[in-house]
Amino acid sequence: MLMPDVFSAEHAPEMMVAFDASGALVGAASVAWQAVGDPAAFPVSVHVVPDARRQGLGRALLDAIAALVRGEAMSLQPWSVLREDSAAAAFCLATGFTVHHRVLHFLGEASEMEAMLASYREKLDRAGWIPPGARVVKLPEAPPAEVANLVSREFHGNPAALLARLHGVAGTPPDPDRSVVLLLDGVVVGAQLANIAADGILEVDANVVIPNLRRGWANLLLTHEGTRNSVAHGTKAFRFFCDDRVIDTVNLARRSGAERVAVDLVLRRAVGVDR
Repeated sequence: MLMPDVFSAEHAPEMMVAFDASGALVGAASVAWQAVGDPAAFPVSVHVVPDARRQGLGRALLDAIAALVRGEAMSLQPWSVLREDSAAAAFCLATGFTVHHRVLHFLGEASEMEAMLASYREKLDRAGWIPPGARVVKLPEAPPAEVANLVSREFHGNPAALLARLHGVAGTPPDPDRSVVLLLDGVVVGAQLANIAADGILEVDANVVIPNLRRGWANLLLTHEGTRNSVAHGTKAFRFFCDDRVIDTVNLARRSGAERVAVDLVLRRAVGVDR
């Protein structure tokens, strides 16, 4: 009841709990015994009841979790992504977590992005840099298992879970008209998965190309065709995000006039360091 978000029908985390002098439960920390993310780390969550906060209890629970997983994991990460200006992020930074990188969220105009990408695409076409075997198709025309494997591998996810989502049997599937896949000689080498949010704005959930084709024609072709396709289906505005180390996407956002609307922190705390 204290930490409902960390439990699911398939998973229950390891927990440490804290009691006050009267025996009342005043705090808990949970850790998932499976390293995820990049770099991989054990997810941890801490909750202290309001009346018991600012007494070092949260810090002590984190130290206890770090001691518990020592020898099993190199580092800990927050249970969920944290906004840079949140109280939870401030707590983590005060208790030994450091910023590994940031995830930037943007809101842009689809037609402006498409026009900018079209100018670059024209240069690639004239130079003959796009291989004849490359083509972009809508999601339903691509092999779903290959798409699930590619996206899950690059985002450190579960291919089976994503495949179930693509088939519409678990979670909300990507929009079939606005999600596209890049094929090279019939093999899936990139994918852009998108959906329409409740406010009517297109949200890009994933935009990924295999490592050996990045920073070239593949990223541009996939992004341009995905944006052009979305505009053709009536998309006016769209939200997207990127790792702040992906300079190409950061530059695309800047050149298209997209507005940065939020920043998430990817945090890590080395195991074995008590703070």
